[in-house]
Amino acid sequence: MRGQFPKISVFFYFILFIILIGLSGCGTSSNNKNPKKEDNTNSTDTNVNDDSSSDSSNDVNGTTSTSKRKWTYMVYMGADNNLSTSGIIDLNEMETVGSDENINIVLQAEYSHNYTDFNQLGYPQYDGQTLRFLVQNDNDPNSVNLGKGTPVGNLNMALPDTLKEFIIWAKSNYPADHYALVIWDHGAGWKESRLDKINIKGAVEDQTSNSFMTLPQLAGAVRDAGLKLDVINFDACLMAMYEVAYEFRGLTDYMTFSEETEPGAGDPYDTILGALNTNPAMSAKSLAATIVDKYYDYYNSPETREEGITKSAVDMSQIDNLHSKVVQLADSILSEFGTVSSVVLGAQNNTQKYAYPANHDLYDFASYIEKNLPSGSTKTAAAEVKTAVANTVVANKSLSDKVKDSYGLAIYVPVRNQVSADESVNELQQYKDLASNNTGTGTWYNAVVKMTENISDEVLKTGGFAFYAEWDTDADVDMYVWEPCAPPDKPCEDTLYAAWMGQTTPNGYFSSDSYETGYSEEYYIANDYVEGGNYDVIINYVEDGTEDYANITLWYIDPSNGINDWVQFADQPVLVDMSLPYTGDFSDIQTLDDLNNYSNWWYPGQVTRTSLSQHDYISINSGGRTINFRIHLKKVKPDLTNLER
Repeated sequence: MRGQFPKISVFFYFILFIILIGLSGCGTSSNNKNPKKEDNTNSTDTNVNDDSSSDSSNDVNGTTSTSKRKWTYMVYMGADNNLSTSGIIDLNEMETVGSDENINIVLQAEYSHNYTDFNQLGYPQYDGQTLRFLVQNDNDPNSVNLGKGTPVGNLNMALPDTLKEFIIWAKSNYPADHYALVIWDHGAGWKESRLDKINIKGAVEDQTSNSFMTLPQLAGAVRDAGLKLDVINFDACLMAMYEVAYEFRGLTDYMTFSEETEPGAGDPYDTILGALNTNPAMSAKSLAATIVDKYYDYYNSPETREEGITKSAVDMSQIDNLHSKVVQLADSILSEFGTVSSVVLGAQNNTQKYAYPANHDLYDFASYIEKNLPSGSTKTAAAEVKTAVANTVVANKSLSDKVKDSYGLAIYVPVRNQVSADESVNELQQYKDLASNNTGTGTWYNAVVKMTENISDEVLKTGGFAFYAEWDTDADVDMYVWEPCAPPDKPCEDTLYAAWMGQTTPNGYFSSDSYETGYSEEYYIANDYVEGGNYDVIINYVEDGTEDYANITLWYIDPSNGINDWVQFADQPVLVDMSLPYTGDFSDIQTLDDLNNYSNWWYPGQVTRTSLSQHDYISINSGGRTINFRIHLKKVKPDLTNLER
């Protein structure tokens, strides 16, 4: 049964400042595409071999050990945040395989009492310490053996030194012929943001320490550990970018990641490690492709299907060549900008993009430019970028029409209204600091600056508002937020979000799905800066629990508009149930207000953003979380495309 949250008057005094980040929380056709093949042939069928030869010399010190295994699979799990329960579930998946005479499965993890009930797990003594495991097969898919972990103190998992020491420890204690490292947590590609002058975006969050490891810090930690890795796998959102791969050049042979946000379940560790257990002689290239395959298979199955997923693997030996071709394209765009700018703008508006809409698939972006220019150096450079991407991406899969033009690597290509450049968040300066933009006079940064010239502080609006819904029964209730269409003349079917879809949106951040957490509450927090327009909040009663109703109270807070205390959308809780449900396809719903004619929907209202103003940073702690292994039918979001807003 879901627990109840304290009334808001009490809750307000327990607000904690948490770190807002992008998720490890984010049509019907499958797309198994290798950019080398225009016929969309499954890349892992042709570009992967199963030889057992070493892809590199891993041990920089040249030492050997008679106790070496074939593989050491390291997982660095930053779960001291709202992904805590997901981390517990992933540990449980690892335990279905476990270490043996051929592979070491090594885990360093930290979890959060705010989001997981450790009493229910039979481990009430867990006090938030960092744990290290040699994961063993426990022959019990219904239990998690946290007690097998060795406490090493309450470490700050977002410190580069913590990651470095974990890699060194794993190498020293569990030597192998090959090494894989999983970075497990929230992800945001290359981006950073600022909260009270603290850098908070990258790919690993430690909520207790209120810190987040940036992309350069992640790469620096791996570099300082002194171990050349065979595979780095980001089990995190939005990391499959040219800029991310370049940051790790020389540190690994292969890298796997996702261009789009990842569902909360992340990688299926049972099937990935099961394949490695079955064939421990597989090469690094084969393991990278296996991660892509198993990820796709998991989300393509009827029981766990998720639309809009991507996963790809790249050959890091090709990154320098790709970088040179990207720089060549940047130089050509700059030199021919007067004649190619309209085509470049067309590519920005008409090519594959993701939850962060400034992230475009690199191959698709270059392909548009090549196809729409009659001649010139920019056309030639775009064609060479396509070839370079094709040579770099060794495995790539995506699912649904929403991401059908995903070829494995994204690149930052913002239009003017997607960039903030004020004193609080200066994305261009952050972007300039990346390794890929510090290799000489010509870089992609120069092209980005040209494409976003004359940026105004008015292009993005002040965010910082939040919605919080709570109810009094264990019924399944979902809160949706309908974000603005961007650009406003584009269809809006892809801008309706809910916690069950994945936690990261282009303009904000959801809590975990209340069905999964076991608590009758969900929240949405807007980013520091957001797209202008309406942010409609919609409540849907999905199914009964032990009671056949729910009384919903919806609160909001909006410091930038002077609303510094939680305010209710309605004077009293609103009853929702199945007494008069809407069961149609929404084609007969003309406005959001029409939903209020039915008992299982409630449209309370909206927050509007039309101008930029100074604001306070706001975040909320939604309270304790309970681990829950329940499986429920896949939900389907309403099709509100034709509604008036």
